[in-house]
Amino acid sequence: MRPAVTIKSFPNGLKLILDPDIPFNDLYVAFAQKLIDSERFLGDAKLVISFDGRKLSDLEERALIEAFGEYTRVTVLCVMEKDEKKNEVFLQAANAFSPSGKVENTSVYKGTLHAGQNLETEGSMVVLGDVNPGASVSAVGSVVILGTVYGDIYAGINGDEGAFAVALDIKTDSISVAKQECTMFTKSAGFLRRLAGAKIVYISPEEGIVCDDISKEFLAEIPF
Repeated sequence: MRPAVTIKSFPNGLKLILDPDIPFNDLYVAFAQKLIDSERFLGDAKLVISFDGRKLSDLEERALIEAFGEYTRVTVLCVMEKDEKKNEVFLQAANAFSPSGKVENTSVYKGTLHAGQNLETEGSMVVLGDVNPGASVSAVGSVVILGTVYGDIYAGINGDEGAFAVALDIKTDSISVAKQECTMFTKSAGFLRRLAGAKIVYISPEEGIVCDDISKEFLAEIPF
């Protein structure tokens, strides 16, 4: 009889192989028990994780990710896509927005970040979802949010002025690139108006930190 959950490790990450046939509630119980049994081994690591062996709904995937917070001290940095071709599409989208035309060492996180969730990466990060209030994404490289940002975005946290931040919609007060803050408000008719819509925030040698529009039509052409 195969185990409901098998954990395999790789450098800085875990591959979680799930039984495809048992009911999800039973799988979740087995998953939680596996995390409890592995808590001492896992410690307080910051890990990339991937799911294999079973197709998960977004809610099911979110429940398993949140189980790490319930039963371990692990910080889940990101969830890798199983579809490498889809990963390439998102990285191509990031490349298209980059002032330098380069995105290296990029991780992909699938899902919305909720309050208290904080992603950190030594490279660049693509988030396939929203960043809700109280959540944050920090990257040594660039940050691409294929969703709406309500929380905090920090790109180029080690001072890389070639880094950038991109989002389909920005509803946060500010975004930081290379420790320079770009305020997401502009003065119009005596009032402060939030800059909505798809934006790229980067550092221009001539102008300093800049927030420019991005065409949503361009994003619509990406074959998700």
